[in-house]
Amino acid sequence: MLSQKTIDIVKSTVPVLKEKGVEITTVFYKNMLEENPEIKDMFDAGKQKDGSQARALAMTVLAAAENIDNLAILMPAVQSIAKTHINVKVTKEHYPVVGRYLLGAIKEVLGEAATDDIVNAWAEAYGVIADVFIGVEEKMYQEECK
Repeated sequence: MLSQKTIDIVKSTVPVLKEKGVEITTVFYKNMLEENPEIKDMFDAGKQKDGSQARALAMTVLAAAENIDNLAILMPAVQSIAKTHINVKVTKEHYPVVGRYLLGAIKEVLGEAATDDIVNAWAEAYGVIADVFIGVEEKMYQEECK
């Protein structure tokens, strides 16, 4: 459960995410895929090239920030994204890597505006969001094995 302080900080980043979200996610994908070529095949090359994957992730991050106090509202989107994750064999071990590069991209793009409070709040929020995805995906994997 997130503290009210964390919720307030994450929600306060909504205007920045509206303005710089695609830039953040573009940097995220560039850095993560350059430094982890073994996961490159998990991503649609066409969507990477045309920027649609970065835009889609930016919209997901924005929706998470806007609804961080009521993540249940995002469950239809989580279910849809989780199906894609299952198809490309995402596992819970991938989430810390994604988190590290997402936080790194936030710091890189926002520079000094990415205060410790903001980065820490997003790290905490990412952990909660990742746990939601991991839980949904584990259930899907279990049902796949039945």
